[in-house]
Amino acid sequence: MSVGGNHNDRLLIDAVALERRVALVQGDRLCRLWIDRGGPARFDIHLGRISKILPEMAAAMVALDGLGDGLLPFDRYDGPLHEGQWVLVQISRLGFEDKGVKLTGRIAIEGVGMILRPGGKLIELPRKLKDPQQRADLLAVVKAVQADDDGIMLRSTAMEWDRDAVVGEYRLLKSQWQKAVAALARPQRPTLVFKAQPELDQLIERHLMSGRECIVDGVDEFVRLRGILKARGQSDGHLVRHAATRLLFEDQDVEAALANALASRVDLAGGAWIAMDQATALCAIDVNAGGADAGRDSESRAIDVNLLAADEIVHQIRLRNIGGLIIIDPLRMKSRAGRDKFDAAIKAAFGAELDGAVQIGGFTRLGLYEFSRQRAGESLEARILSKPAETPLSGVSALNAVLRKLVSDARNGAGGMLKLYVSPDISRRLANQADAIQILTKAFGAVPEIITDSSCQNDQYRLEKN
Repeated sequence: MSVGGNHNDRLLIDAVALERRVALVQGDRLCRLWIDRGGPARFDIHLGRISKILPEMAAAMVALDGLGDGLLPFDRYDGPLHEGQWVLVQISRLGFEDKGVKLTGRIAIEGVGMILRPGGKLIELPRKLKDPQQRADLLAVVKAVQADDDGIMLRSTAMEWDRDAVVGEYRLLKSQWQKAVAALARPQRPTLVFKAQPELDQLIERHLMSGRECIVDGVDEFVRLRGILKARGQSDGHLVRHAATRLLFEDQDVEAALANALASRVDLAGGAWIAMDQATALCAIDVNAGGADAGRDSESRAIDVNLLAADEIVHQIRLRNIGGLIIIDPLRMKSRAGRDKFDAAIKAAFGAELDGAVQIGGFTRLGLYEFSRQRAGESLEARILSKPAETPLSGVSALNAVLRKLVSDARNGAGGMLKLYVSPDISRRLANQADAIQILTKAFGAVPEIITDSSCQNDQYRLEKN
């Protein structure tokens, strides 16, 4: 998960409901959107118990605390495995859609300035550190603190650290590992022994530390991020609190861009458009000329529209977080030169992702263009929309949508003794969500009287004066 290096990038953080939404905007274009609802994080360390050996998959199933069983490949664990065995494992891939959690027994504990790999032996210094004397001094500090053949990889943020900072970071990470080892020595039940910092929080902190603009809608989140900057001696001039009556995502047109990112049709300049169809097995994308440059010769027209589509296709794939097999049906191009230009445009748009995340297959005999992209969690569509056709939003998305609208109502003057009419599902969720009630209390000063109304759709409500 990477923000990118454009200094004009800005993060917009919507933290007024139970979920936190983070948008990356470059110029005036929404490029990525993440939705955080808490739960397990990649790199969490668990004390688990082998529930089943799967020889046909060369893996074992591991019972975990608060999660479904995770999959531990044999080649990701040093030593034999058997049913009933207690093991220390780390989440290497979060579960999503119909895929469960994937685990590894090769632990890596991440800190601010270093990564500790127990038993890993190797010491790695930042590649950015070029000065020979500085490298030698830093290596001597790390070697002096290294114990138990630990592997230590220093991040570039530790390049200017003094000895005390390096020692302090190492001891902190080592204590986390010792806590895990102690749990393994006295196992009683599957336990989460180390809670890793979520990748989204790491992304936000990297963005803040680089001095790029970050706008936050939500007092608690703003205070938390300002505290991080002050703790590290950084200026908070680029951290902005959004306090307008309109919600941040509405004010910055992110809601409209998000709606477009959930649509199957994406319009291009000149009347052309692309259609995107996400299925379980693959994502199919069709390029359509529409009325673009009608009257031109077909080959030139096809090449120009396809090149225009190539950049937008890659943009939409990233924004929608689409992974797996992707098939594009571009406008038919007779010339080899046209197909080569399209191939080059797709590769240029993906850039650094070609180093591992994206594998290009190229054109097929039928004129289709195919590639695969590594899955990185749920797609945006799966994160927001529910699978049943009768309701457009999943229950948790509908609850957050209602909470956001209510906060907006409160900011625009709604108050006093109120009655809130909601669907049966939202009424039930509110009854079971103390955090949601707290949000309503903060917004209105007192909780409205919640009334179940079966005529309301899941993301609809009615607010009336008592």
